[in-house]
Amino acid sequence: MNHPADDTSIREVIGYYIEGMRSANVAILEKAFHEQAILCGYLGDELITAPIAGLYDWVASQPAPEGFACEVLAVVITGRVATATIRETSHGETVLDHFHLLKVAHRWSIVSKLWDSEPSVP
Repeated sequence: MNHPADDTSIREVIGYYIEGMRSANVAILEKAFHEQAILCGYLGDELITAPIAGLYDWVASQPAPEGFACEVLAVVITGRVATATIRETSHGETVLDHFHLLKVAHRWSIVSKLWDSEPSVP
């Protein structure tokens, strides 16, 4: 059975991601991710795959983005695993992020980040 505390904890982890990206603060961002997390997604038509250090390096090399916005669209919990979907606008692009989270020793962390540009509405 899932507990309301799990939803709260997951949203707190996603909050670390959002604040870390908003402020370009790697120390805050690191609170969201498992040390072995991976990234997979598209920047335009370019496929990006990397260990989590790739995101940390990119964030450290960028100024804090102007016009940054994030909205949590969904959180789905299945026991000790969960998914979260957010809409993120940053650096002039809007993407949908899909996070996979794992609960280890009573702590949730993101183990993978998948993303792509938000589809345009016809």
